[in-house]
Amino acid sequence: MAGGAPVEVVVVGGGFGGLEVCKGLARAHRDGKVRLTLVDKENFFQFNPLLPEVATGAVETRHIVYPLRAFCAPRGIRFLRNKVRSVDAEARVVHLHNGLSLRYDHLVMAAGASTNWFDIPGAEAHAFPFKTLMDAIRLRAHLVEMWELADQAQDAQVRRQLLTFVVAGGGITGVEVCASFMEMFHRTMRRLYPNVPLSLVSVHLVEAGERLLGGLRAEHAEVAARHLRTLGVSVVLHRRVAAVDAERVTLDDGAVIPAHTLVWTTGIRGPVGDVAWPFPLGRAGRFKVDAHGQIGPGAWALGDAADWIDDTGRTLPQVAQGAFQTARCVATNLLATLDGRPLGTVRYQDMGYIVGLGRHSTVASLMGLPVSGVLAWYFWAFYYLFAMVGFRKQLEVATDVLKGLFVLHDTTQIHDRKRMLRAHDLDPEL
Repeated sequence: MAGGAPVEVVVVGGGFGGLEVCKGLARAHRDGKVRLTLVDKENFFQFNPLLPEVATGAVETRHIVYPLRAFCAPRGIRFLRNKVRSVDAEARVVHLHNGLSLRYDHLVMAAGASTNWFDIPGAEAHAFPFKTLMDAIRLRAHLVEMWELADQAQDAQVRRQLLTFVVAGGGITGVEVCASFMEMFHRTMRRLYPNVPLSLVSVHLVEAGERLLGGLRAEHAEVAARHLRTLGVSVVLHRRVAAVDAERVTLDDGAVIPAHTLVWTTGIRGPVGDVAWPFPLGRAGRFKVDAHGQIGPGAWALGDAADWIDDTGRTLPQVAQGAFQTARCVATNLLATLDGRPLGTVRYQDMGYIVGLGRHSTVASLMGLPVSGVLAWYFWAFYYLFAMVGFRKQLEVATDVLKGLFVLHDTTQIHDRKRMLRAHDLDPEL
């Protein structure tokens, strides 16, 4: 592009991918070639890998979020805390709530994903999703509620049911949630609730596949399963959740687990919501992109919002690495479009993974090199510190990690009391 008005670029979604696109376009924005607007329904970036630690009180809630205006303002990027209501692809206009409309030359959909309930009866009504900061806050309040009720219950069977926790999905998130639960229960809850024996506590991890951590190294899956069993987690393989209600979880083989807690960490969908998108949709409600990341004229998608196959024919995984790599490709191709250059494609490079299994226990693959145990735990801690957005957040999380070596989990129960209490609670007047 030479001279003229700047190209209007609207980025929807302030997660890993959305911020990476903004960084990739930052120079063109400073030079006046493009004008960036970032739209997100929240006013903060959320560091998802530490959600299990937030849910169990090992990391402070606000320490894993970073204000999007603090990212945008120094870069001169306009930020709008709003949601997309509809898109007019022909006129190239995004309609937001509050009657606001934005004209765009290029629209980048980086809105992440939503929970996929797979039409399981009762799942959406009774299970706890695990995608957002509010999900983690609600789950922590619920965990504490279950222990409080168990401490007061007179019937042993009621206490056992209150302290039975089921996690659906044996991927990285499900494994980390189970490990975080057991660390919290053993280190903190047994001390704060001396009248509640740990023998009443049970955690079940339900996975439909033949092993945990599908797609990762088989030896790490075995290490993780063995470690969880050592902690006391019941690992249930080859089984799916078939139905859920307020008092039980039913598996597809007919087995019933009496429990008031089901954490849903399996499956995601694209950001479809109640918007009638004018772009083609692929698998699981994600935008169907071409090899360059385009979903239509002047429209792009990336990360969890995109159904993307790289130039080797591999479906890109719905992880942070995928968001980073597709975002860089979209930013590069968008600039190439402005300059009339050929568009590139993504060849996904697996940089490795980290699976936290509790204090001083982690499995990881670093550029193909398998690591486990204490060394991997230190890498886990330092990597997450490095990946946090903003020095303040790095300092806050570092303090939480060091503090966690010496102090108990924070079990402060912050919730809306009327929404928290359920029919099975001991006394609705509490």
